[in-house]
Amino acid sequence: MTSLRRRRKDGDKGAALVEFSLLFGVLMMIALGAFEYGMVFRDWLSVSVASREGARVAASAANYGDADCVILEATSGALQSLQSGDITEVHIYRSDSNGSYPGTTSSYTRRYRPANPSDPNLVACSSSLWSWVHLGSNWEPADRNNAGPNADWIGVRVEFDHVWLTNFLWWNGTVSFTDDSIFRMEPPAP
Repeated sequence: MTSLRRRRKDGDKGAALVEFSLLFGVLMMIALGAFEYGMVFRDWLSVSVASREGARVAASAANYGDADCVILEATSGALQSLQSGDITEVHIYRSDSNGSYPGTTSSYTRRYRPANPSDPNLVACSSSLWSWVHLGSNWEPADRNNAGPNADWIGVRVEFDHVWLTNFLWWNGTVSFTDDSIFRMEPPAP
């Protein structure tokens, strides 16, 4: 009788070990997924804040001669806390009141990319830090209308590549996302 009880206890130990190993694998995948998606969400929030900050500055910088430099400084300044990804491009564009993005080939879109995407610098007005992608005709700051009822709507789009941190299973490589913010341009100060 005692040997039968002893065999049952030993058999239970083996079953518990198998069950634990199966459950541990599933729990680790859930934990890694929660971690990875949490990091993506954190980066997406940072990019969202950066596009809003750039658009807010764009609305008040309006047709100031170095407006794009000021917009890029505000956008990159809001992204200084990012540690697991790269800014690929920042677009400054003219939108309509519905918030439409005119597209990358529009004459009302100016695209910028950092010279070194992994390290966007706070000082964006130096030509060595941000390079401009030419798209044909330009939407120069002097061409922007910030007065009267027909003031332009200006938008800032930030394109970002998030690098997966664990490189485990399907969480390897990068995932790309964009965020847009649009504001109506402010009239000049009296």
